[in-house]
Amino acid sequence: MITLSDIARISGLAEEQVLTVAEQVSAQWQDPAAANILNGVKTLDFTEATAMLSVLLATGANPLCLLELGTQHGASTWIICQGLQRLGIQPRIVTYDVERHSLMFSDPAIEFRLEDIADKCESVLDELAPHAVFLDAHPWSLTYNMTVAARRRKAIVFMHDVSDELWKDNLQSGRLPLEGNECNPNIQWERKVLETVFGSDIHSGHHETDDYRIDLVRSHFGLAICRPRKQ
Repeated sequence: MITLSDIARISGLAEEQVLTVAEQVSAQWQDPAAANILNGVKTLDFTEATAMLSVLLATGANPLCLLELGTQHGASTWIICQGLQRLGIQPRIVTYDVERHSLMFSDPAIEFRLEDIADKCESVLDELAPHAVFLDAHPWSLTYNMTVAARRRKAIVFMHDVSDELWKDNLQSGRLPLEGNECNPNIQWERKVLETVFGSDIHSGHHETDDYRIDLVRSHFGLAICRPRKQ
């Protein structure tokens, strides 16, 4: 189980600062308005949200631009936006999905775009110049192309759904072979993309390349935090 000390190490914040983030996330989730958004919806859990917000706070960026792929109902989008605002950061979140679901947020800081950008990752990054990219969409081409493009720009990359348990589900569900099966929409490709792009064996929970540090928040779904190394 990841601790506040682990999040401090990953983010570069002091433990006292991480505790402040955790307290804000806790207060956010205890807000009665949050029940309608978070109840029974797949989203970031408490530890994942605390880790992500700590890393974003550590950038020192304000305002801060985040690009999200895979909006679905927008629960994670709402958690990130509200969390940043509680920390005194002015967010701009642009979130893409290929389907229009019933969205659970209404905030001028969030812009929803209905579009498949698998072949437009470079141009979207050129337009937005985000400080971070949050990948919560499963298709191989979209996840792979955006990860590669974000790495070129030295952006922070958050990748959800990378846990051992989810990947084992892929391997045991008859969705193999993986090679040549990249168009299969039923496979959660994030873990494979992470290992392909960063050469990352994340079983240890930490991996480094020449240009990035990759840390794993061990949770049910799993959150990989990929940060550019300081030059």
